[in-house]
Amino acid sequence: MKYFAPVIRSLILFIAHVLVYAVMAQPYVPGQVYFSAGGYVEYRCGDLPLVISVPHGGALVPNDIPDRTCNDPVFAVDANTVELGYAIDSVYAAHEGCRPHVVICHLARRKLDANRDLEDGACGDPQAVQAWSDFHAYIESAKEQVSASAGKGFYLDLHGHGHTVQRLELGYLLYEDELALDDVTLNTSTYIDYSSIRALAIANELGLSHASLLRGPQALGTRLADRGYPAVPSQQDPFPLAGQPYFTGGYNTVRHSSYQGGSIDGVQVECNFAGVRDNALNRARFADSLRVAMNVFLGDHYFGQRPSCAVSVEEMVERPFYSLWPNPSDSFVSVRVQGSGEVLAVEVLDGCGRVVAQGDTRSAIDIRSLAPGPYAVHVAGMGVRLLTKE
Repeated sequence: MKYFAPVIRSLILFIAHVLVYAVMAQPYVPGQVYFSAGGYVEYRCGDLPLVISVPHGGALVPNDIPDRTCNDPVFAVDANTVELGYAIDSVYAAHEGCRPHVVICHLARRKLDANRDLEDGACGDPQAVQAWSDFHAYIESAKEQVSASAGKGFYLDLHGHGHTVQRLELGYLLYEDELALDDVTLNTSTYIDYSSIRALAIANELGLSHASLLRGPQALGTRLADRGYPAVPSQQDPFPLAGQPYFTGGYNTVRHSSYQGGSIDGVQVECNFAGVRDNALNRARFADSLRVAMNVFLGDHYFGQRPSCAVSVEEMVERPFYSLWPNPSDSFVSVRVQGSGEVLAVEVLDGCGRVVAQGDTRSAIDIRSLAPGPYAVHVAGMGVRLLTKE
């Protein structure tokens, strides 16, 4: 039987690739939700140049799919990452009127690891092979739609970690000691070619270097840290210290980022639990901060403006339970929250989603340095209102 094993593996790989291309050939409509056979994989089709996958949050354990036994499998589940994926999808729909592409594996990791290659991820089971193929085919289809509509875009592989240091870990396929290298070394072709943002490092709107894109003031990690979510690498935390656990990125980041070519960059986002994944309110708050950070990041580095389907400041207005006073204002503005004694963070955003002033609900916010015009005031967990600076 061992002589036939390579033939069987080759046949499984061939079938998997056929399945991938069959799924990719299907037409998908933005705003619609699609499920693979058995409901094992979900694809929420979007219209933004952003693709998000959730490979390790599934809970389905069908008896007819055996537990994985090949190559020392890991069964740990990234708790609440499926719920976090839904929260991100919802906050984009509510605030932007459009959505990222979101692909979710609902099979438990003991049945399928969608962040491994086919052999290690499915261990040869036909149903697991089908689900693995569907998962990656949905991502490939989303990337094709992004490339066709925008020419370039970004991919986030969403995970959860249980490390002691409570921060986001952004995996660009660079090891800890590589992130600790000086800027000159990180900017060489050797490390750019290792990177999951290879295409961006070669050409970006602001002409920034690879090192700056990883940990400069306009890096994704820096944007998230600026919004209250510590991240590594970032300007605030440029690399993990010796002995600190850190995830560099896995199979999905290798396969679906520009590391292997193409114009869609990517990163593995390992989310800490406390304050990010632990409850619905924190998931909603993080999702909203990620939305704003990604809008700024995509605008700065890819398109020179917010993604094309994003709305204007005026269109961001909702009906949250707070008021601004005075409004219009030429100097200071205060936020009055109805029925809440909790101190909440307040941010003033310009038309590109950039934070241009901030404070909290305890005191007035200084807007004297802002140019006259419309701004959006965002109160954590309570939505957005329009502010006019005179």
